[in-house]
Amino acid sequence: MSLPEVSVIIPMYREGPLISETIESILSQTFTDYEIILVDNNADPETRGFAEEFVKKHPDKIRLTKETTQGISSARNKGFQESRGRFIVFHDGDDLSHSHRLATQHSFLEKHSELAFVGSWHDLISHDNHLIKKNISETLPSFWAETEKIFNQHFQEAFLRPKTRPIKFPLFSTCFFRREAVRASGGHDERLNPRWFEENEFLLKVFDQGDAGVIPEALLSYRKHSPEGNRIMKDQMNWIRKTRHLNTFFNILKERYADRPGTEKLLNRLRSHFLRYTSQFFLQHKDGAPLGRIGLKRAIESSPADELSRKLLMKSYFPKALYPKLFWFDNWMTEPLPTEVNESFIRSLFA
Repeated sequence: MSLPEVSVIIPMYREGPLISETIESILSQTFTDYEIILVDNNADPETRGFAEEFVKKHPDKIRLTKETTQGISSARNKGFQESRGRFIVFHDGDDLSHSHRLATQHSFLEKHSELAFVGSWHDLISHDNHLIKKNISETLPSFWAETEKIFNQHFQEAFLRPKTRPIKFPLFSTCFFRREAVRASGGHDERLNPRWFEENEFLLKVFDQGDAGVIPEALLSYRKHSPEGNRIMKDQMNWIRKTRHLNTFFNILKERYADRPGTEKLLNRLRSHFLRYTSQFFLQHKDGAPLGRIGLKRAIESSPADELSRKLLMKSYFPKALYPKLFWFDNWMTEPLPTEVNESFIRSLFA
């Protein structure tokens, strides 16, 4: 039996009936030389039941495997280990690929042998399939747009080659990778389980293998989380865990780039950016402004040209009656700061 051209890897957790729509979107592709690998990452019985029905109906196309270590990094790594395709797609279990997606991206990479992967624009849909916005091209959220900007300004130092194409973080589900690039990257870093920051950490490793393209056409519909989906994500990763996770991400970047010539400024700018970002969580608490100011002062120390941190630090001294609209958050966090969140905590971040 010949090997498939494309392996589509779909981790499963709590998608329920949405997993059926995702699988159907792959089965409806005009490009037919693919396999689907469903990774049961401790999925609930409903989700697994839908998956098992598809395996029964399409045993030549779909395989089901299991990864008990909870986390998207472990699930994607398991799927890659089980895959056989020349090209790899890591597909979220609630997104929808447009029918010509695989054909378009396969053709693109066949014509551009110099590229490690290609992404695309995407559409945004609601959890119940209503179109919200078409042809989204920008890097979202703004946190990643700023990170992308920093890496582009220090491209040669980070990737040890001249910049012929700017670095771009496409929506991860839109990415179509060469197998050898995924293998050479070492896969997803499982220190970033269960989720958050793992996708762009992985993309940065793939950029070490070569440049990327972005097809200026929406080839996937990205599904906005339902209220239940948002609750599950919040339960998995509250703002404290998210902050600790970002700290882990920064330490991973230090491991990778610190020994590359000229990357001190890159790491300082990333540290400043990450400190400014996490300071929002402290400023969003009515009793958290002193800690937020420590973060912002550290951001300025790390990158003195960071004018945005200076402006936010100044605003943090304004009367609370002017909060929260002076900042980039909409509402106060009503719960008190946990005892573990103190001056030592904020000073330990991104050290």
